Amino acid sequence: LQQGVFELEPGMSVRDTILVLTRAQAPNELTLTFIEGWTREEMGTYVARAGVGSVSDWDRVARPDLEGYLFPDTYRFFPDVTMEEIVERMREEFDRKVDSDLRAEIDRQGKTLHDVITMASIIEREVRGTEDRKMVSDIFWKRVAIGMGLQADSTVNYITGNDTPSISYEDREIDSPYNTYKYRGLPPGPISNPSLDSIRAAIYPTSNDYYFFLTDPEGDVHYAKTLDEHNVNRAKYIR
Repeated sequence: LQQGVFELEPGMSVRDTILVLTRAQAPNELTLTFIEGWTREEMGTYVARAGVGSVSDWDRVARPDLEGYLFPDTYRFFPDVTMEEIVERMREEFDRKVDSDLRAEIDRQGKTLHDVITMASIIEREVRGTEDRKMVSDIFWKRVAIGMGLQADSTVNYITGNDTPSISYEDREIDSPYNTYKYRGLPPGPISNPSLDSIRAAIYPTSNDYYFFLTDPEGDVHYAKTLDEHNVNRAKYIR
């Protein structure tokens, strides 16, 4: 061990604690940074490129039902880390970040954790910035409540594997329960692994009178109360 000050986090495993305490002697530690909003598939490609197993190994360990529950963050591991250890660490971090207070509030609202994480995963891929996320959260929850389609392009991109700011008419007609243009309500599950900011936005939306929004090419979000107002915004900001 080297003399010095080390930063330890609550809930760290013995293995990770040892890594922190010995990192001055372990320059070959493996650092993995998972980007907020990545899908399970994107994470698998990244891990495989980092030299930890293959994409098929990741698919076997990070099962489809874990989409949304693999917390995106920067993690440090021993170089010989396994897929199982990576996924376990990400799941532990999810449980640590989505704590008992947040879960109690979800219960108080009469929602399920799965619904909230699904909503957060859509918000994550739709807009950036805390305030816009909270605004869009309210819009989406209102649409769910009145049986109006979410019509979120991000859900269609999840089906096609694309990442385009706008989708084609043909894509909107894809018959999939994840297509929120074709099916009302939330999709069957998360479409990404959201940040804590998006999760909190899904739990604590900012009440507003809007039912429509769009993001312009510069990333600014424009809101509308009616479809007519929304169409004006489309003509003005989307070229």
